Amino acid sequence: MKSSRFLNESQTALVKQSWPMIVSNGFWTSFYTNLFKRSPSYQLQFDRFAHVPFEELESNVHFLAHSVRTGFVFNTAIELLETPDELHKILVDLGAKHRKFRLTAEHFEVVRDVLTRMIEDRLPTTGGPDRVALLAEAWKPFLTLVIGVIMDSATATVN
Repeated sequence: MKSSRFLNESQTALVKQSWPMIVSNGFWTSFYTNLFKRSPSYQLQFDRFAHVPFEELESNVHFLAHSVRTGFVFNTAIELLETPDELHKILVDLGAKHRKFRLTAEHFEVVRDVLTRMIEDRLPTTGGPDRVALLAEAWKPFLTLVIGVIMDSATATVN
């Protein structure tokens, strides 16, 4: 997955246009709580809030900080869609930083699934069902690209 040319110009525009509406209202804290509800063992991957009771997560400074960092990465990815080499480098670097956690392809598939569902649930409905379907289809290659590059780098064997 070398290039964000994986998205055409129309898809890129749709992702960029819809992102501010999707990401509002605590998107990233909701993402992590949804992820941990689906796969409670994933919370254990995060040393600083691994054993924080679920109902206290949203008031934990480390949880909030990690949520903000994740949001920053996605904002950056969206901003760099027209500069695929820069985007690729950032995503590969992020994946390399995740190698130490020994994550598997399954971990990333679950992340992609949770993100896909959350984004689909938050797509703006103005323009009717055809517009919503168009937006949903634009987001699929973006998520495949971002999660795929991070996953490939995170799960790569380094000699």
